[in-house]
Amino acid sequence: MPPCLSRAFHNDRLKLMSWMRHVPHRALVLLLLAGSIALPGCAGSTGGEAALLPSGPYTLTPEEMALDCRKLTGRLQVRLLALRGEEYKVQPSSAAQSMRSATSAALGTDTAKNAAQRAANDRPILDAYNRRLVDLGCPSFDIEKELKARPSAPTPYPSIPARPKRAS
Repeated sequence: MPPCLSRAFHNDRLKLMSWMRHVPHRALVLLLLAGSIALPGCAGSTGGEAALLPSGPYTLTPEEMALDCRKLTGRLQVRLLALRGEEYKVQPSSAAQSMRSATSAALGTDTAKNAAQRAANDRPILDAYNRRLVDLGCPSFDIEKELKARPSAPTPYPSIPARPKRAS
């Protein structure tokens, strides 16, 4: 084969390989687009919210019972920062919800339900940690106030003073 033809053949082959490399991405985009058009009523459906509620109060593990005031306060702060300000968080658009619904159905995941489940599971843990702070005679948190704070609010600190220890 003459060199000019082999170079042309090689260039055409590279173009074909480059196009084929993008085919899976194009097919995925088309699949997601078709799913978002076909499933608009499914986006945001909450179906089983009753199942998201925790089954009962959280019981502290022996390791958690051994934590001192400083470590319990730190754990509470981290969880409060992760959960606070739900009403201030921007909700995704209906198109984004449709895309999430389509991809979660295709992949078998549900990130919105998982986030709601984590939030439902974290609230009893917050209450248990706060009760433990009170039992240890440490300053505790006003959990309701801290959860209603904006996500950009300063780091939560205990606002309920410690009870004085009684003389035995």
